[in-house]
Amino acid sequence: MARFGEHYSYQPFDQVKIPRPPRKVIATFSNFQIQQLLNVIDSSAADGYRDYTIILTLLDTGLRVSELCSLSLSNLWLQDGMLKVLGKGNKERLIPIGKHIQRLLWRYINRYRSESAMPNSDLLFLTMDGRPLTKDRIDKIMAYYGSKAGLAGVRCSPHTLRHTAAVSFLRNGGDVFSLQRMLGHASLEMTRRYCELADIDVKKVHMTASPVDNLAPKQQRMWRGRS
Repeated sequence: MARFGEHYSYQPFDQVKIPRPPRKVIATFSNFQIQQLLNVIDSSAADGYRDYTIILTLLDTGLRVSELCSLSLSNLWLQDGMLKVLGKGNKERLIPIGKHIQRLLWRYINRYRSESAMPNSDLLFLTMDGRPLTKDRIDKIMAYYGSKAGLAGVRCSPHTLRHTAAVSFLRNGGDVFSLQRMLGHASLEMTRRYCELADIDVKKVHMTASPVDNLAPKQQRMWRGRS
C-alpha cells in the first residue's frame, strides 16, 4: 500500500515474474574429436610435445587455463601424482594427476622444456624462448590445432577441455563432491550442470544396472510364466 501523499499506479506487469534465461548446453569434445586433435600435433618437436602435454593435462585435471599458465615446478609433485594451483579468490587446492600425465610431464621437463628467460621464475610451461605462456597464446594454439584437425560443432578451446574433463570424470565413476574440489567451484550449483550432461549415458548404464533386470533369476522365471 502506498504511503500518505504518494500516488501509486497499478501496472498489470508488476506481478509477472521474469523467466530465467534458458541455460545453454555446455559443449564437450567426443573421444573421437580428442583423438583427432591429438593426431595433428607433431609431438616429436619440442613445441609440439609441449602442446600435446598441455592439452592432455587440461583434460586430465579440468584446470582453468589461467591456472595452467601459473603452474610452477615447485608446486608439482610428480612422484606423488599431485599438483597445487592458485584458483579464484586466491584459494589453493591440490589436484591429482594420472600416471600418463606424470610420464608426459616428466619427459617434457627433462627433455623439451626451455630454460626460463626470467630470473627467479620456475613456471612449468614456457614458450620456446623461455617466456611465460599466456592465456591468449594457449587459446590460439588450441584454435590452430582445432582448425588443422577439421573439428566442427564444438569450440576448440581450453575451456571446452575443462567441460570435457568434468563430464568424463563423472561418466567414468567420479563423484560430484570430488569433482567440485577438483574444479575449484565454491558451490555445487555449477558442478550439478555437469551431472545433467553426464546423464546422457543413463540408458547405457541402465542396461547393466537395471533394478528389475538384476532381480534374482527365480523371480524373473515366475514373471515369464505369468506372461
